Order: sequence, then C-alpha cells, then structure tokens
Amino acid sequence: MRSSCRSLAQFHRLQKPWSEEEVQHGSGRTLAGQVLYLTVAGMWPRGRGTPYLLYVALVQLCAVSYVAVGLVSIHTARGDVNSISYTLLHTLEVFSGMVKAGLFFSKRLSFYRLVRDLDLMASDYLDRPELESARRWARRMTVSLSAYIFVVILLWLPTPLLAGGDQKMLPMVQIHGVDWSQWPQAYAALYALQCAVPLTQVPIVIGLDGFFVAAMLYVGALLQLLGQRVSGLRLAGDGAADLSGDAGLKMRQMLYAELSACINSHQKITKFLRDLESAMSAMVLVQLSSTMLNLCMGLYHQTKIRDVLTAMQYAMILPFYSSQIYFYCWTADAITQQGAGLSLAAYSSCWVGAGTSFQKALSILMARAHKPLVITAGRLYPINTAAFVALMKASYSYYTLLRQLDSN
Repeated sequence: MRSSCRSLAQFHRLQKPWSEEEVQHGSGRTLAGQVLYLTVAGMWPRGRGTPYLLYVALVQLCAVSYVAVGLVSIHTARGDVNSISYTLLHTLEVFSGMVKAGLFFSKRLSFYRLVRDLDLMASDYLDRPELESARRWARRMTVSLSAYIFVVILLWLPTPLLAGGDQKMLPMVQIHGVDWSQWPQAYAALYALQCAVPLTQVPIVIGLDGFFVAAMLYVGALLQLLGQRVSGLRLAGDGAADLSGDAGLKMRQMLYAELSACINSHQKITKFLRDLESAMSAMVLVQLSSTMLNLCMGLYHQTKIRDVLTAMQYAMILPFYSSQIYFYCWTADAITQQGAGLSLAAYSSCWVGAGTSFQKALSILMARAHKPLVITAGRLYPINTAAFVALMKASYSYYTLLRQLDSN
C-alpha cells in the first residue's frame, strides 16, 4: 500500500508544472554520466554562462568550416567517384553531428525533462540489480565507442606527416589541384582544422547516442521490474488466506491498490517513451542514414585501396559504424520484448479470487501490453534487430552500386 501511495505521488509530480530552474538543473543519478559527457562535448548548457556558450559556438563554427572545405573538395574532384566518396566518408559524420546539435538545442528543454522524469521513475529502484546492469551497459557502450574511435582518429591524423614525400596531403578531406608548398600557412590552418573537428564532433555524436541508448536501457530495466511486480501480485504469501469477511475484503482492496500503482507506473513508462521518441526520432533518422552511407563508402575504400596500411585504417572504422547502428536496434528491440512480456506477467499473477474489479483492471493492463512499444526513426522506420539486418543489407547494396559507377 505504501508503494502504491508513493507511485501515485510521483505520478502527480510528473503532471504538475515545474519551474525553469528545475528544468535547467534536472540531472539526477540515472543519466549523470551521459549528462557529464554531453557537457564536456559542449551540448548541455544548463545556464553555464557566456564562456561555455562561446565554446559551443566555436565548436560548431569549426564544424561548419570543415563541411565547407568538404564542399570545395567535391567541387574540385570534377566528378571523380573515388574522390567524392572519400570526401563524403570524412564529412558525413561531422555533418550529422552538426544536425544533431541543432536539433538538440532546439529541444533542449525536452531533454532536461527526460532526465528529470527518468529520475522520478527510477527513484524507488536505484538499488536493484536491473538498473545497475542498465547503468553498467550504458557506461560500457559509451566508453568503448569513444575509446575505439579516438584511437582510430589519433592513428589517422598524423599519417600524411609520417608518410613524407613532396606532395603535401591533408589528414581527412583533400582539395584537389592545389600545390600546398606555395601556401604553407593555409595548409597548416586546414590541417589544424581537420584535426580539431573530428576530435570535437565525435563526442557530440557519441554523447547523444549514449544518452538515447542509456535512456532506453533504463526503460527496459523498469519494464522488467514492472513485470516482476505484476507477476508477484497475490492475496497472501502462502495463497491460503481466508478471503471471507472484512479481512478478505481488505486484502482485495490492497491488492487492487497495488495493481493500480502498477498501471500508473506503466502509464508513466509509456509516456516517457513517447517523449523520448519525440526528442530522438529525427536525430536517429539522421544518424542511421549517415552511418549506413559511411558503411557503404568505408567498405568501398577498404576493398579498393591497394595500400595495406590505408586499407587497415578503413577496416578499423567499419566496426564503429556497425556498432552505432547495432546499439540503437538492440536496446529498442529489448524494450519491445519487455513490453510484450508484461502481458504474460499479468496472466501469471494470482488473479483467481482477487475480485471482479481487480480482474477487469488486469485485463485492461494485458490489453494495453499487447500494443507493441516501438521506437521509430523519423516516426517512419521502426528500430529493432530486423532493422539492423536491413540496414546492413542496404549498405552492401549501395556498395555494389558504387563499385559499378566507378567501373563505368
């Protein structure tokens, strides 16, 4: 009964208006690591003042300059498929980071609310192993992706300098037909720009991906805990209590109140998922699209280049792109499965003899659980393991098309 009152109180807290200060500073224990990562990446203002905003503007200005250099590179490539695909491979990730940053700042209050709402839902379960497992998996995903891609970038950036030779090359995007020996200062500035932008844009991309994946992992854990709570609904621990008289009526009322609290928890979780999808849907569509194209072009260059060292560089970047897609699809599919399992958990509860009101409410919960909890990209494309396979197939199809265009 106490947990029922606590859940109802939290539900009312979610519904009432709250101040701007609460929105700005709503970063609790659940997503604290992801919020810290985004803060370092320049993506979580939280009223940090003018210096931080200048830092954010500088990061995005450098990204815009990088994309502009990419457009110049495509123009100077003169229709060369190999050169254009090379430029796109090194520009799309930066461009997707810029777009995701713009979408984040346009919806930043929604992200603050998501952090607060998740804190409220998880406040009763912070010591449970399911939430600790979600926190651990989120941390591993963010750390592993960050460490892996930063190693690849740091190995990639000095390659033109170590290669030597008379022809000066830039680390990422090349501008064709320019003799950099006559423009040493411009070469140094572009080299510095192409070193700085990947190191500042990758944390934005991974930080937002980690935020979404962590939120979905927590939702999956909360659904799992809710299923355990529903399946454990019973009139008495031994199942042999006397249900007649006032004592039996009181037990049925307590059981119904506990079921009502479970239904309220389910409503809060589904509302949070709707809010999360609204915040992340466009960003995920941008990320999955750019990653699919990067996979295609990375595979193209990895199989085409005859230099063993360069081919290894492209081979090393392919797992990063695949992991970006997989983590999204895996966590979203886990939410769908946990949501569907709630119906079986409700049927597994001891509903016999619990009263008509309890059985009707349980039937409503089971019917609602039959509606799949699906997260979409752009509100068009469901994200699940089947989508991961489809995206891998699409990347390979684009790769074969690129090979045909190059051969022609």
